[in-house]
Amino acid sequence: MKRVFPILLCSLAVLIPAAAQPRSKQQKIERILEITNPDTVVTEVVTQVDGMMRQIQPNPTAQQRARRSEALDKIGKLAKQRMLKVRPELAAEYAATFTDEEIDGMLAFYETPAGKATVTKIPIINNRMAGLIQREVNALGPEIDKLAQDALKP
Repeated sequence: MKRVFPILLCSLAVLIPAAAQPRSKQQKIERILEITNPDTVVTEVVTQVDGMMRQIQPNPTAQQRARRSEALDKIGKLAKQRMLKVRPELAAEYAATFTDEEIDGMLAFYETPAGKATVTKIPIINNRMAGLIQREVNALGPEIDKLAQDALKP
């Protein structure tokens, strides 16, 4: 027992300073990426493709449903691979764009209840906005075409 206490004390002396060391900017960015989970793009892609497939083929046979499910699985895996590939680039963009102080503020915010709600709800808003924006761009199409044609007249 007398030997255990000094060993335990030495272990704590080594572990406590290691735990108290501040995180590097890169570690903080990795934490932000964990919290914000940019990989949700994969789920969004699969959901959008599934929606398009359902519009094209609203009443599929059992065989077509099985093929669609298989295709969606493959699409999900492909999208996930791409996200893994771009994650280091995303982290580098964060590092180049945000200061240490801004990273600290973002991290503090995302760890609050409001930050967690933001992470969950912003993708929903973005999906809805994408549809609204597309609708408005489509509505502008004829006007843009006319303006462009008028501008290009000899």
